[in-house]
Amino acid sequence: DIDAPNRLLARQNRLRVNSEIIRDLVLCSSGLLTDDIGGRSVYPPQPDGVYAFTQNKKNWRTSKGGDRYRRGMYTFFYRSAPHPFLTTFDTPNFQTTCTRRLRSNTPLQSLTMANDQMVLEAARTFALRLLAANTASDTERLDLAYASSMLRRCRAEERATLLNYLQQQRESFASDESAAIELLEMRDDDTATAAELVERAAWTSLCRVILNLDEFVTRN
Repeated sequence: DIDAPNRLLARQNRLRVNSEIIRDLVLCSSGLLTDDIGGRSVYPPQPDGVYAFTQNKKNWRTSKGGDRYRRGMYTFFYRSAPHPFLTTFDTPNFQTTCTRRLRSNTPLQSLTMANDQMVLEAARTFALRLLAANTASDTERLDLAYASSMLRRCRAEERATLLNYLQQQRESFASDESAAIELLEMRDDDTATAAELVERAAWTSLCRVILNLDEFVTRN
C-alpha cells in the first residue's frame, strides 16, 4: 500500500445509503425529482393491499403531478404500515427510539429495485431522456446515463457488457412487440412506430439494470 498506516490518505467505509435517499437517487437520475422544500406529506405510489391486514382501514390517496416525485423524506408515514419501499431498505421502526440505522442485504431489495412501480416509471423516463439527448451513438448515451447516475464515465468493460445487453434487448423486443408494450405501459394514444417502440423498451431495460447496480445505492 502507498500509505499502509493511513497517515496521509483519508478513507471511509462503503455503505448503502438510507431508504429515502435511494428513492431520491432513482428520481434524480431519471430527471423526475421534484426538489421543492417544505410543505405537506405526499403519497407516492405503492402496491395494492398494503393495509389489508392492519388494525384500522387506511386510505392511501396516491399523489399526482409533482407531489408524486418529491423527496422520500416527505412520504406520509403510518407507524403500523410504513411505505413498503422504505421498509425493504431498513427504514427505522417509528414505534421505538432509533439511535442508528441498521443495514441489511436481502434478495427482496434487488427485486424491489427491479420491479417497483416507481423504479420502472423512472427507468422509462430515464430512457426517454437519453434518447432525446443530443448524442450521436449508443456509447455516448451510455456515458450520459453513467454521468447522470454514477457521476462518472462508463468503463470499457462495463460499456462492452451493457452494449451487448442493449443489443440483446433490441432483438428480443423486435421479435415480441407485446413485451415492449407491457414494459412501457403504452397508452392507446401513443403514436410511437414499431422501431421507436423497440428502442424505448431496450433502453428502458438497460436503465433498469443501471438503477439496480450495487454502486448506484452505495456510498463509496
